[in-house]
Amino acid sequence: MTMNLPVNNEPKISFVARLARVSAFHPPAAAVAAVAQTVPLRPLLTSWMVLLLLATTAVAQDVSVQVATEDPPHYVGVSVIVQLTVDGLEAKPAPQCVAESTSPDVRVRLAGISPRIVQRMFQSGAQIRRIQQVTHTIQFRVTANKPGDYEIGPFLITQGSTEKRVDAITLSFAEVPTTDDMRIKLQLPDSAYPDQRVPVTIQWWFAGDTDDVNQLSIDGTMLDGFRFAPDRAAQRGESRLPIETDAGPISLAATAERKTVDGKEFTVVSAQRTLIPNRPGTYEIAPITATIQWVTQWDQRRRSPMDDFGFGGSLLEEAFGSRRRPAKVELFRAAGEPLTFEVKPFPSAGRPQSFSGAVGNGFSLDVTADRTVVRVGDPIRLTLHLRGDGNIEGATLPPLSADGGLDPRHFRLPEGDVTGVLQDDQDGKQFVVSVRVLDQGISEIPSIAYSWFDAEQERYQTTRSEPIALRVMPAQVVGADAVVSNQSGNAPGDTASNDPAAESSRSSGPRSFTLSGADLAIERDPQRLLTGSTSLLARPSFQWAGYALGSACLIVALVDRKRRQVDPAVRKASAVVRAQRGRIAAAERLPEKEAALQIAEALRVAHLEFPDTDRSTIQTIIAQCEAIAYKPGDDADARIAPDLLGRALAAIDTLKPSNGAA
Repeated sequence: MTMNLPVNNEPKISFVARLARVSAFHPPAAAVAAVAQTVPLRPLLTSWMVLLLLATTAVAQDVSVQVATEDPPHYVGVSVIVQLTVDGLEAKPAPQCVAESTSPDVRVRLAGISPRIVQRMFQSGAQIRRIQQVTHTIQFRVTANKPGDYEIGPFLITQGSTEKRVDAITLSFAEVPTTDDMRIKLQLPDSAYPDQRVPVTIQWWFAGDTDDVNQLSIDGTMLDGFRFAPDRAAQRGESRLPIETDAGPISLAATAERKTVDGKEFTVVSAQRTLIPNRPGTYEIAPITATIQWVTQWDQRRRSPMDDFGFGGSLLEEAFGSRRRPAKVELFRAAGEPLTFEVKPFPSAGRPQSFSGAVGNGFSLDVTADRTVVRVGDPIRLTLHLRGDGNIEGATLPPLSADGGLDPRHFRLPEGDVTGVLQDDQDGKQFVVSVRVLDQGISEIPSIAYSWFDAEQERYQTTRSEPIALRVMPAQVVGADAVVSNQSGNAPGDTASNDPAAESSRSSGPRSFTLSGADLAIERDPQRLLTGSTSLLARPSFQWAGYALGSACLIVALVDRKRRQVDPAVRKASAVVRAQRGRIAAAERLPEKEAALQIAEALRVAHLEFPDTDRSTIQTIIAQCEAIAYKPGDDADARIAPDLLGRALAAIDTLKPSNGAA
């Protein structure tokens, strides 16, 4: 059974506000016709354009705001749209608007800010003028938990140094009756542990004909204080269940079935979400509520199904058919039970050293080494692949020495936390570390332990990687006795040869330039040193040119030598770091959450290229970015903090090969 329940989010703006907005820009047709009879067409158009330019200039100097609301009556649990139409602001930057509510029983949420820009060009004599009119539409959703009269506002609109304050408005909310034909249930476990994946089930029960439900609204804001895993997208033709949250309405993939309770048959629509608790504590969860518009009478006229999408049905009615239009509807409301949800801390008894916060089941750890034949002190790059059913996204690596792992006396281990990278194919998380062998007697890389907390059994579990065979040779040390030099004289026991044939053979060979026997004493005679020369080579200009050319050649040779001495792997790693630095700098133009995720990913990828560098600063920045990325709410206009962006750039600039890097 497929259930696609209708949700109407379009505001029903009052007729008076709509008429005032239309008449402000469109003069009555009779007046236009009367003017057209007495004034030539071109001067008339020019006059209208000049008046419009003057009016636009006046509006730009004085911000004007029109406030409109949905037509009453308003009901408890049903959001009401309050719309502010603002003229006189600039197109950019986007304005900010804040609404204050005097009662805790009313929730006011900013639904969106959208600009409308109209540009007109007209000719006045030989000049062409262009005018621009900017109108910002600001919408709030107001929801009351109890019946009564509430004052909403005042509203404060800001754009740069411009501020506009709008007086508060009063909205009245009436109670919605209940019915035995509708129920709403929120199901979740009584307790959980931090970072555990907790299933949450929302069930909507209805005993009537679902075709008579014109609109369904389920208030799920009582869970907005928790973090949720990404919801599964509904497939085409699959049932959907609409849920209201502080971040806006969402549509959850759902299943529909029939159930009979106390002799009454219900249609039950169920949807699931995955809740992720952050910190221990006891949370009181308010009852979940559902409100429907139940159609009691249908209009005899028909409407096109394309009306819901804003096309109108006159042209498409024959192709797509038509549907009934409700003539009378009644509101009904159902409330669930209040719940108490406890987030327990991890038990301290029996906690392994290799536990780093992982929660779930079925974890495994595979370790591979880039080489197994090394000398003492050589680096070994270990790749650790973590898989399991749990919080893989936030999993970190425990100390490699934990629970009988790598002994620090025999291995030089990385310091600080080790970040990992999620695999694109959802195949776990990968960590890369570098270790060095300090003892020639080591024959293997021991198994590395990884522990997690099994929330179902409420106890710790530990898995170990397979050991890796290792061959360690002694370090190669070059001593002074290994240095060989050419002796420039005969040994004490040698005798000079007076053989004429040998002397002849030496004299007949090619002569080589040698400084043996040359007078290398420092000349101290000033007169001889200062004596000039008429030779071309002795001219100062030629000498300075020779010095400059020689210095340039020396600099080029040094740069080329340094470039050739750089390890190709280091050059490749430096290129990766530069690319990731560019990604961090580009995050300044992205929305806050997307920028935070991009910065965290760039830091992880860059640090993998130089794993021996200190990672404490980078880990702190990654943690801050993940906190921003997964915080509740989504402000599309928010940008990453300049301080956090600057610290991320400074941190990635520290990723350089050490002097002793192998």
